[in-house]
Amino acid sequence: MGRHQMYSSDQILDAAMDAVAIHGRQATLAQVCAQIGAPSGSVYHRFGSRDEVMMRLWMRSIHRFHGRLFEVGNEHADVDDVLVAMAVETAQYCRRLPREALAMTLFSHERLMASVPDHLHDEAGSINDEVFALLLRLAAERFPHLTTDERLLPFVFTSVVGLCYGLVRPYIIDQTPIPAWLDPVIHDSCRAALDVGDTW
Repeated sequence: MGRHQMYSSDQILDAAMDAVAIHGRQATLAQVCAQIGAPSGSVYHRFGSRDEVMMRLWMRSIHRFHGRLFEVGNEHADVDDVLVAMAVETAQYCRRLPREALAMTLFSHERLMASVPDHLHDEAGSINDEVFALLLRLAAERFPHLTTDERLLPFVFTSVVGLCYGLVRPYIIDQTPIPAWLDPVIHDSCRAALDVGDTW
């Protein structure tokens, strides 16, 4: 008979998310275990190391955030409205789910790929593929004159995600509330940034 699993992977990752919120991004495995009263063996049975716990937490948080962006992408018919709504949702998502947002700051994709174990390499390497494909599809619809321009995806990604995330990240790191006044700032900034593409 196999060993009974007392704690699910999600329970352990939830505990890691709580530990990061309480103790910071350098939270230890002991602090993770303390959140749910789990022995370290239960964690090591599912995850090979403290670093893998944090990598898995980061990837789960990124997947959840991307899932919400896809939902927003289906809530508007006009492509401009979709792109701007995705930008504003970035701030609103992080405001609603501050611990999830903090978990998204554990790694940059580049830094993760430099140390990710082999068994996570493919999943980690492709984590942005679907959202990039969505942005590229929307970008091609919004800027048909730029479909062969290598600047198109970086430009739209920066206008929709990067610009907004840069504004909210300090609040996430400091664990202070993201002010509501940022939403109209992001809304107007995203529209203004997208308009630049019309001049190329």
